[in-house]
Amino acid sequence: MIGLALAILPAGQTALAAQASKCPPYSKPITLDFKLLNPAPIYNNRLNILGIRNLFRSHTEAVLGPHESALGITYAETVYSAEANSRAEEVRGGYCVYLTEMDISFGWKRMSVYVASEFQPETCEYNAVLDHENQHVTINNTALKEYAPRFRAEVERVLQAQQPVFTSNPQAGVDAGLAAVERRMSAVLNEFQNTMAKRNAPLDSDSNYSETGKLCTNWNGAKGARRTE
Repeated sequence: MIGLALAILPAGQTALAAQASKCPPYSKPITLDFKLLNPAPIYNNRLNILGIRNLFRSHTEAVLGPHESALGITYAETVYSAEANSRAEEVRGGYCVYLTEMDISFGWKRMSVYVASEFQPETCEYNAVLDHENQHVTINNTALKEYAPRFRAEVERVLQAQQPVFTSNPQAGVDAGLAAVERRMSAVLNEFQNTMAKRNAPLDSDSNYSETGKLCTNWNGAKGARRTE
């Protein structure tokens, strides 16, 4: 299961579109401080099966298919956040706002791995569920490692194409500039999410669940459910 969180400054007052006749183009490139966030997974064995399924339900509209009998969940919450320093040049009728420095973070806000409390550490069933979830962790981290250079390159391209904002309110101009960067980054963010979803999907097939179920014999404590997510 994959979540996405965008953290960016609020839009504030609506800024006017950049006007080339009033705002000269950028004379200096925007300085970028790019941070890749890849914290270690947090493992949790305190939720029971019902709690795990309720957790999944809280992040989606319904629990369907394999999630109806999930014994574990890996929840990767992706974060893209952006903050900026700026300068505002007063012109007739308003201000020309330029972003001067940007701090952009991309990666995991957190990655949480849940194994149902019906299965205690060192049991066959716990290890089987944990191994399944760790395969999801590996897939997610591999995708992040692959996308990080591409994501940074796209940020640099977007910043090179950034235009000044003409506005009557300097803060509104900063907000509009940040919003423009976010819009242009949405495509690669969505592609990253879709890539992770596609790579994780084969792990959650009925055939894979069946093979996992054969590894152990004491699934009764989980009321016969043998699936992980």
